[in-house]
Amino acid sequence: MRYMIETERSNLFDVSIVIAMRVHIKGNVTEDVLRSAFEDTTKAYEILGSKVVIEDDGNAYYESALNKEQELKQELRQEKTNNKILFEESSWLHILKREEKIRFKIEEGEFMKAFCYELDEEGCSIIFLMHHLGGDGKSLVYFIESFMRALSGEKLEFSNIRLIPAGPLDDKSKMDRLGPLAFVPKSFNKKWNKDVRKKSFDYYDMDEAYEIYWKDHESTVDEYILKTETVKKVLGKCKEWNIGFTAYTTTAFLRWLGRKADVGYAVDYRKDGNRCMGNQATGISIKYAYNYNKSFKENAIKVQELMTKKLEDDQSKEFILPFMASFEPTLVDAINLEHAGSFRSKTSKSLATILGYRKKTKDMSVTNLTKLDIPEDYGEYKLDFFSFIPPVISYGKNIVGISTLGDCTVLTIHRLKIV
Repeated sequence: MRYMIETERSNLFDVSIVIAMRVHIKGNVTEDVLRSAFEDTTKAYEILGSKVVIEDDGNAYYESALNKEQELKQELRQEKTNNKILFEESSWLHILKREEKIRFKIEEGEFMKAFCYELDEEGCSIIFLMHHLGGDGKSLVYFIESFMRALSGEKLEFSNIRLIPAGPLDDKSKMDRLGPLAFVPKSFNKKWNKDVRKKSFDYYDMDEAYEIYWKDHESTVDEYILKTETVKKVLGKCKEWNIGFTAYTTTAFLRWLGRKADVGYAVDYRKDGNRCMGNQATGISIKYAYNYNKSFKENAIKVQELMTKKLEDDQSKEFILPFMASFEPTLVDAINLEHAGSFRSKTSKSLATILGYRKKTKDMSVTNLTKLDIPEDYGEYKLDFFSFIPPVISYGKNIVGISTLGDCTVLTIHRLKIV
């Protein structure tokens, strides 16, 4: 089976695209038990048994290991995947900083790596690393839930790929969906088709981009385990002010920044509440400067108003996916390679600048997974710590990840610096 890569195309040639989550599992486990659970879990997701194929014309697809006969007969199973769990004595931060520089072999079906870096009779610590084409943040949360269920001896049901289609791409539908901005992709596609440097990129170009970008970049992660009483105090204010925790966090950042900022937010797009793996997220953004002549409360309420206006407007919330899918696929690849420093053209440079893939990236991007909708207890095992570290995507600068498991809220800030 084949699934065209459309709305998630910007993740294909991004050189900083690893979603990380680290957990602690309480309970007596062994390497063999963890390996078996990981293998069973990867086999349970169609996307993890797929590989990414880039055609000569520039189109890219997930190529699933399943065939049409299996689909029709509901015999949904996979013999193996190319994802892996490894064991080493190291720090999770060292593993993350090392591994995000190493390109996932998505052409061979490598979307997931897990590293067990602490293991004793009381439990283990694991950091899960997933290429964004394997899914969004929620996808990895549900993978970890399935892993815990497999660890406890539960048999897993098979889960198909779930993606957000781009929809019809004819000129009329583009105009209807994109409104007055429909001319942007139309204009740039025309320029790209005339650009002497236009080409279809391949995995050689991807390798070159990783080599060039990571030779002078390094990742930093600040992780804050928020005290329960602090979170309760903040949530009390949020309730009183009728705002969300995300708006409160954004306002605190804006107060520190001291200037007008462009802030992006990842938004879950699972309209049917499915728990499948695949990229099912969209995004919104706001621009705001903290007003020091007003109280923190007043600023936070204003930030929430700006967020709510976007979230309640379906056109705003659903704009970015068809917008990016309306560009020529190879042009989307090119702006990522512009960011990496491995490709230059007049057209891609201009578009990369406009979309924030060059020096003027978004000041802050926030993904709040809120209170995780997964259990803490799985038979004799307990998931008693969870931390989420989003990737520093090409158009981002300060990437904030927030997750709450039980009464524990963890906030991370992921950045990249030039070394």
